[in-house]
Amino acid sequence: MDYDPLPPRTIGPSFGTPMRPRPGKRLLRWLAPLAIAAVLGAAGGVGIAAVIRRPQVEEVSSYTPRLVTELFDKGGAQFATFARERRMMLSQAEIPEVLRRAVIASEDRNFFSHGGIDLQGILRAEFKNLRSGRIVEGASTITMQLARTLFLSREKTWRRKVEEALISVELEKKYSKQQLLTLYLNLVNLGHGNYGVEAASRYYFEKPAKNLTLAESATLIGIIPAPSRYSPYRTPDKVISQRNRVLRGMLEEKFITQAQFDLANAEPLRVAPRRTEEQAAPYFTEEVRKYLETKYGATALYEQGLEVTTTLDPQIQAAAEKAVDEGLRRIDHRRGWRGPLAQLDVEHLEDQTRPTWGQGDPQIGRWYQGIVLESDRTQARVKIGEKIYTLGKKGFEWTGRTLASTVLPKGAVAWFRLVPGKAAKDKPEEAVEPVLMLEQEPRMESAAVVIESRTGAIRALVGGWDFDRNKFNRITQAKRQVGSAFKPFVYGAAVENGWTPADTLLDVPTAFKGADGKLSYTPHNYYKKYYGIITLRRALEQSVNVATVKLMDLVGVQRVIDFTRRCGIQSPLPPYPSLALGSADLTPMELATAYATVANLGTHVEPYLIEKIASREGLTLESHVPNAQSAMAPAVAFVLTHMLEGVIDHGTAYEAHDLPLDLAGKTGTTDDYSDAWFVGFTPNYTILTWTGYDAKRSLGSGMSGAVASLPTWIGIVKAGLADGWIQKGETFSVPAGVSQRPVEYYSGLRPSQGTGRTIDEAFVNGTEPFKEYDPKWSTVMTLPWFQQKSFYVPKEGEEMTQRPPEPGAVAAPPGLEGIPEEAPPGPIPPTAAPPAEPPPAPVAPSPPPNR
Repeated sequence: MDYDPLPPRTIGPSFGTPMRPRPGKRLLRWLAPLAIAAVLGAAGGVGIAAVIRRPQVEEVSSYTPRLVTELFDKGGAQFATFARERRMMLSQAEIPEVLRRAVIASEDRNFFSHGGIDLQGILRAEFKNLRSGRIVEGASTITMQLARTLFLSREKTWRRKVEEALISVELEKKYSKQQLLTLYLNLVNLGHGNYGVEAASRYYFEKPAKNLTLAESATLIGIIPAPSRYSPYRTPDKVISQRNRVLRGMLEEKFITQAQFDLANAEPLRVAPRRTEEQAAPYFTEEVRKYLETKYGATALYEQGLEVTTTLDPQIQAAAEKAVDEGLRRIDHRRGWRGPLAQLDVEHLEDQTRPTWGQGDPQIGRWYQGIVLESDRTQARVKIGEKIYTLGKKGFEWTGRTLASTVLPKGAVAWFRLVPGKAAKDKPEEAVEPVLMLEQEPRMESAAVVIESRTGAIRALVGGWDFDRNKFNRITQAKRQVGSAFKPFVYGAAVENGWTPADTLLDVPTAFKGADGKLSYTPHNYYKKYYGIITLRRALEQSVNVATVKLMDLVGVQRVIDFTRRCGIQSPLPPYPSLALGSADLTPMELATAYATVANLGTHVEPYLIEKIASREGLTLESHVPNAQSAMAPAVAFVLTHMLEGVIDHGTAYEAHDLPLDLAGKTGTTDDYSDAWFVGFTPNYTILTWTGYDAKRSLGSGMSGAVASLPTWIGIVKAGLADGWIQKGETFSVPAGVSQRPVEYYSGLRPSQGTGRTIDEAFVNGTEPFKEYDPKWSTVMTLPWFQQKSFYVPKEGEEMTQRPPEPGAVAAPPGLEGIPEEAPPGPIPPTAAPPAEPPPAPVAPSPPPNR
């Protein structure tokens, strides 16, 4: 909307009864002429100086204020900003008329008639200041304030005032009044880091400036004289006084009617509740910020208003954040209640406050410190902000205690969280009060990342439980041992070199050459259980250690390292037997990227966060170019995927088996339970979850990847199914070069008469088994591992040096494995019943391999 000429002004009525002149006024009669002479002399000097000196203000036409860099998610919605000054520029037509008139009435009533310096305003201000004996009104015009903002400092010197006046004259000569007013309203400081009326309007009123009411417009303009003093949150009474001053000025200038003035003057101060400012997706945002500052510099980041389109999917991010939070609270609650944060004096509890309260009502899902006003056997009354809530048994039952008073005595301070209440079935339309839950801050950490496997786009990134607690990003910065989550790369390298899931190894206590070149490395299986003859599929599903080390020894450690490098892992990989069990330190992002390569049928795509970076003028500075390369044949990737499906269907990740789509993945646990992992993928997304302490420390006995991290992973997938970004029934694509054949599950042989359990196995074309299952194998496979050895034909080069078994080492026969390497297995259908006759002699049919 173009600026309309201001209506003619009329002089308003004067009020009050003439009073006898006071002594101060007699003095004023003597001083006023001197003041007028001084002002006129100064004005004359300025005029002469303006002729002699002509400040260069041409750059104002191309002036670029400090603008906000904005981050947008994949759907185009803004989710984060970076700026030294929060500012959103409006064009001349976008400035509301009510704001124009409010600022003129408040700051410069002669704006449209002076040439940059308002002599009448100077005289008026001097008289007011002399009358009060102190400075109560300034004489700076809007143009002078703009000159100071654009070119000068705020130092209070005569030199600065003269320069301000000179530049104001030049500005008035070169630019229209409308241009100057628009620039002023876009640059003016309005407090709390907001510059310009648009940013301030969104901050204080949660609406754009074009939707401001008369009272709201006057409120904003009333802040201008002293933004630090006139804060709607700190000094609301002063802000109302300032607002009404602006309204009176608008009435005097005939910009509003008496009725409009009365209505606006009577309004209470209505500003949005001041909440703690939370950055959306803070770890994701910080990764983008670091990149922008490194690539373009701090000035571009904080002042030039870059527009950055990212890969963030807010739905997926919310799911990951919620799953991490719930997963950590679940584990922490298992460890029991550690007691209140503090204990206050019980006197005057109602008057106490906590720094987490802020203004406005507590929000659902947010954490707040609460003060316990009273507690008894069944409940506690808790103050949060201005409200009092009741904590029932449901809210503290996780502590394992039955009396509220023993958990939270009167005066206790603790963390609480509000969750939505449930409406009564017979009264679903009634409003439901939120339910208060007792919480405590977890001591351990958790992290998650979701990558779109086909493109490499990072759709969600959670680097820890709370960004404010610790800004260290555990996905991109931490290097941790990955444990059994590394094993798929050993099996993938094996498949690439001609092995199949149906091939077998002998899982018995074995010694391997260590870093010293001697048979000094002696891995052991979880709970000292050994399987004897075992297929590669079952060894991966049950995360069997000895068989995995044997496999890497046979394939060759350099081949495994090469395979892993092609998948995207760049960290050092020590070429020792322990590498097979995940002894190398990797970043979670590396590990997730490598799994995504398998999920993408062998094509490695470099993960990325940023789609495009543009300048404020719309010039594209940078756009994403995919970095993809073939890491393995699609057939190899699918066979490995098919094996990893078994980890979920009946292996260490059985807890996820009932999710209604194809899933593949692997648990990971370090020897001392210091790191717990689950990395898996759907047909479209690769998801990694990790749990542990920042300083290497055990999570506790039994805290495996299946216990500590798999539930978080499941939570993300379930949210995806509920929200629709994961679809029920999605399946993995079968590429060319793959054949699927039925095999007997425990031996890997082709089914025949009397075959026990069969499964459909995936093979790279040309590697299918040809030997048939002999029913006698049902007996061999139920023998203890030390008896199976005589039926096994070692592979060429297979290490058979048996070390003495640990005390208590037992066999793990099919269907009775007990607890595998990391977690209880899923139900496995029983094998065919063993025959009644004695076990076969060593002349029994040749055992696998079967090719």
